Amino acid sequence: MLGKDGIKSNNTLITNVGWSFLSKIFAMLLFFLADAVYARILGVENYAEWAYFFSLCNMAFYIGWLGVNLSSKVFISKTEDWSQCLGAALQIRLLVSIAVAALVLLCASKIAIIAGYPRPYENLNTLLYILSGMVFFNSFTDFFKQIYVGTQAYKKLCFITFVEYFSYGFFSLLGLKLYNNPISIAAGYCVGGGVLLICNAFIIYREYDIKKIYEGRKNKKLQKDIVNYAVPLVLTSIGGLILTEMDTVMLGLLSTKEQVSLYSIVKALVSQSVNVNMAIWTGTVVSLSVITKDNFIEKSTKFKNVCKINSTVSIFICSCFVVVGKSMICLVYGDKFSAVQEMIIGLMPYQFLYCISSLRAAFLDFMGHARGRAFWYTSVIIINLVLNYVFIPVYGAIGASVASSFSLVPYTFYCIYDTRKVFRNLKIKFADEQILSEEK
Repeated sequence: MLGKDGIKSNNTLITNVGWSFLSKIFAMLLFFLADAVYARILGVENYAEWAYFFSLCNMAFYIGWLGVNLSSKVFISKTEDWSQCLGAALQIRLLVSIAVAALVLLCASKIAIIAGYPRPYENLNTLLYILSGMVFFNSFTDFFKQIYVGTQAYKKLCFITFVEYFSYGFFSLLGLKLYNNPISIAAGYCVGGGVLLICNAFIIYREYDIKKIYEGRKNKKLQKDIVNYAVPLVLTSIGGLILTEMDTVMLGLLSTKEQVSLYSIVKALVSQSVNVNMAIWTGTVVSLSVITKDNFIEKSTKFKNVCKINSTVSIFICSCFVVVGKSMICLVYGDKFSAVQEMIIGLMPYQFLYCISSLRAAFLDFMGHARGRAFWYTSVIIINLVLNYVFIPVYGAIGASVASSFSLVPYTFYCIYDTRKVFRNLKIKFADEQILSEEK
């Protein structure tokens, strides 16, 4: 029977899951509402250019994060002095964001030529210059969202997520009204990012100790620790960008605009569906960041239960995609985007494996196992690149979907193995401590 502390803990967990789930629902609905309008306004050809550029955007976003955001989340979740830890992390975030944005700005023209400018993507050069601003603002948006997860401030996370996707959609659609071109959407993302930075700065000013934040900005030891833990996470970030976006980019280079349009819609839908799973387990994983002898049984049981729920939800989502995915895409995007059924089926293993591995990967990061995970993530990078290069010229978007699914297999098995190993080692450790205490 649960005591008062146990009941309070469960109630907090349920509340956190509720707010997290609501934030993911906001993200999914607002993203697809705006994306569907973009597709209808721009048409297949121009929408393909936006989809291709947005894949490059997401890759740049991963590079902009550079492991700093995830590392900051882990450190702030394990300390009571949130303000000082935030200050140290914020100093690193600012320096890295400026450096990456400047690098994108300097390399924009060269990247544009390599990536398909002026044909077939005539606006790509201008879009890549705008990307420097998008990368800067996005790095801070994700940073603050990770901080809210680490401090279990899920109401703030929900609010910022709503403002984020509403701002992107509102300013982008306003831009399209004035100028029917993918450039308007990119500019809208920049303006929305600026709004988000102001909102987050206001929250930090109100909720945190500004004096301690300034002290944290001078704490070189803490900054060094955050950077050291971020280093292996950089590799997983690169693996993440290749897994989620390289297929669309390679389609843009090796296939047709129509294939890019169709595949990007299906891939975005599948990727966003993972947010449903993440909403369920995000609050639970953060609560598992500190496991002791006294709470080992409770937390190991909690982890097993959330794994079962995660798998069940993923199977249900995959079933829904297979049955109604095509009809839903036709309803929202229009009949010109109807040739998607085989792509949907090809990406279902990806959806399932991504959900399984992401839950365990998040847990391993909190347990300090980022280095081992980073090593195995290289398999995702290599397999994904090779299979995309082989399959896309022959099978197009269907080949890309199969490549994405297969590339996750070895990494998922590693995540399952390593989480079991963590709990097994903790069990042995706590048993030895119990024996020693009894002998004394």
